[in-house]
Amino acid sequence: MRKTFVLNLILMMGVNLLIKPFWILGIDRAVQNRLGFEAYGQYYILFNFVLLLSVLLDFGIGSYTTSNLAKNPDALEKQFSALLTIKILFSALYIVTTLILAYILNYDKSIWFLIFMLSFNQVLSFFHIYFRSNVSGLQLFKIDSIFSVLDRLLMIIFCSILLFTSIFELNIINFIYAQTLSYAICAATSFLFISKKINTIKLVFDKAILWDIYKKTAPYALLALLMTLYTRLDNILIGKLIPNGEYHDGVYALGYRLLEAANMMAALVAMLLLPIFSKMIAEKQKLEPIIHSALGLLVAPSFIFGISCYFFQTEILTMLSPNANSYAVEVFGWVILCFIPLCFMYIFGTLLTANGSLKILNILALIALVTNFVLNLWLIPKYNALGAAYAALITQSFIGVSNCIYSYFALKNQFNKPIFVKLGVLFILLTILAFLLKQNTIPLFTSLGLMSLVGVFLIFVFKLLDIKQLSILTKSKFN
Repeated sequence: MRKTFVLNLILMMGVNLLIKPFWILGIDRAVQNRLGFEAYGQYYILFNFVLLLSVLLDFGIGSYTTSNLAKNPDALEKQFSALLTIKILFSALYIVTTLILAYILNYDKSIWFLIFMLSFNQVLSFFHIYFRSNVSGLQLFKIDSIFSVLDRLLMIIFCSILLFTSIFELNIINFIYAQTLSYAICAATSFLFISKKINTIKLVFDKAILWDIYKKTAPYALLALLMTLYTRLDNILIGKLIPNGEYHDGVYALGYRLLEAANMMAALVAMLLLPIFSKMIAEKQKLEPIIHSALGLLVAPSFIFGISCYFFQTEILTMLSPNANSYAVEVFGWVILCFIPLCFMYIFGTLLTANGSLKILNILALIALVTNFVLNLWLIPKYNALGAAYAALITQSFIGVSNCIYSYFALKNQFNKPIFVKLGVLFILLTILAFLLKQNTIPLFTSLGLMSLVGVFLIFVFKLLDIKQLSILTKSKFN
């Protein structure tokens, strides 16, 4: 099973490294640079607004499907139609509820159509994610790797037409239409693939089945809602709490771009880990080797990335955007550090989800939401987007640390304590190296290259990753 994780992680990461960073750092960056902070800031506020109630589109069904199919592949035929039914019903509820919330929050009627289209895009996206969750649950990782980048690949094509030709004007509505077309193609493609694995698909409105699904998915849905709120609320509050909020949201979006690119890759690891953790727990296999591999492959590199970006924040952001100023640079510096605790959360939050520890995950997420909301109310009026960056880092650090600590006590015999000491030493050494490079004004790419080389060298010296061990894994038979 550990070999399965390593091989498929390499495949999925490789495919995504070719596509998703190019989308965020190339195409999406070019769109924001052309539109400017204010116009893109308006889009970013609305985009995050429609995500607030996106839990209705999933209701924990994705995680439930992946975990359940990993343990019982024969359940696909029975559960697919029932879950498809509930997703259609909740999609309609989501769009209506989102528009009602826009009315309550007094959004101008001139942007209601944008809100509707962004909501519809989320419906299409979440159907694609649901169909993918069936593919992942069946352990079809190669196919899932392709589906994981298909939406971004299509958006690169369609948005390139907007950016580099005069066929259509580049504006917010055409940018949203390009997303609509991309998500529609993805949802149709993934549905056609999974439908071939099922003999009969029909909408089944069975109250008993729907109630059973509700009871099983409610904890997942609550967790998804809480996580969405404490990660997306800051964008809404920036727009509401300070004058010229759209400009500050545009600055915040610029700072978040590189984090989102890295976060996409980390999220893929979590998606791959969930069915593997679920199956190993069900079969009572030893988890320590896979946890060790995940820490070495995800958390240790996050130190290199996060520390490098923080110390060289000015050089990196001004290279990415000609619109960057000292304010945007400082926001970026604090936002990018969120990637480190996020990586801890992706490993240990996924482990707790596979273990069925939804109650503690929801409690921790609720604490994070309250903390994030209070911090934003206090810090945003005082520091603008920089205050939101402070609040985000504090919130994500709490979640990452608390998930790790609870995992340790819940699965104590599965942890290798020395690896955490090694991670701590690695963090300190990389911080010292970055400080020395910055003080000596060494050129950016030379500094980043040295950080990467030294970081990778230390990872293998500390045996956070072991070449011999990985070689054995890739040559051995699948468990």
